Amino acid sequence: MVSDRQSIDVTRHERVTVVSFRNELDLEDTTEATLALSSALTDTLTAGTLLDLAGLTFADSTLLNVILRAHAEHQDALRPFVLTGPYQSGISRLLEVTGVTGVLDLADTHEDGVRRIHALRDSGRASAPDDTRH
Repeated sequence: MVSDRQSIDVTRHERVTVVSFRNELDLEDTTEATLALSSALTDTLTAGTLLDLAGLTFADSTLLNVILRAHAEHQDALRPFVLTGPYQSGISRLLEVTGVTGVLDLADTHEDGVRRIHALRDSGRASAPDDTRH
């Protein structure tokens, strides 16, 4: 799935569904973001979902709400859901100011996120914030 603006796509990497958000996403992109994350949730051929935000330069509270809903849906389905960076300064600020860093499972790099998903899957846990992250 690729948007007209090439801002959202879904791929697979190391048995993980990777949803990538790039550039600027806002209210206009809510439906496509929701569909991409729903697709990842139902991908039974993978161990979990990695939401790659490394290329995301702007997001508003509407997109954050989509991410929080996806996190809750993954929790309900006992499917690991990890966000990864490195995060642009505006995205880091959005996550910190809204207080979701203690709720969402965050990884600093793509590789760390993939490892985290496999560790969560192996332990039988859907997701839990990692106190060792930065």
